[in-house]
Amino acid sequence: MAARPVLTFDMDGVLCRPPFGINPGKGRHKQRDKAGRLNLLWLTERWRYAGRRPMPGAPEALRELAAQYDCKVLSARGEVARRHTERWFARYFGTVPELHLRPHWRESPAQFKTRKVVELGAVAHFEDDPHTAAWVAELVPAVFLVDWPRNRWLNAERIHRVPSLREAVPLVPMLLGEAEADARPAT
Repeated sequence: MAARPVLTFDMDGVLCRPPFGINPGKGRHKQRDKAGRLNLLWLTERWRYAGRRPMPGAPEALRELAAQYDCKVLSARGEVARRHTERWFARYFGTVPELHLRPHWRESPAQFKTRKVVELGAVAHFEDDPHTAAWVAELVPAVFLVDWPRNRWLNAERIHRVPSLREAVPLVPMLLGEAEADARPAT
């Protein structure tokens, strides 16, 4: 049996609601080569996700996509939050997908995700951060950008804005089919 195409998913803002329903920051003027930094957020990783719920429709959409694709989660959450994150998935999604968490703070979230989409051979990525989405779009055929006010400034080739993961489900096979057709040599 042939391997199923790999889809990768950011977690917070795509699968999991952000705190208070607010998705902060605009992702403008970030530098790709700037190292990650140790800060209070990194030090509170294991607790700051408590009480969050899934994005509307995300559990059903992920299940539907997982029937056809190899779905993997890439989160900038630290490895220290693994146990809490796995429990969260088990509780709200009924399953724990393959989960890739940042091993340390020295790598920025965008550096980690771009490295992982290449290592995993992703054909599409789901993201909410515009800086990360623009960079990943250079590496994979399609990026689905979950619409938030903070990322509305971004319009770029291979980036497909969706209101939620649910609305992306029917677009995935269509867009990936187009990307395969575009990649084939003309006969």
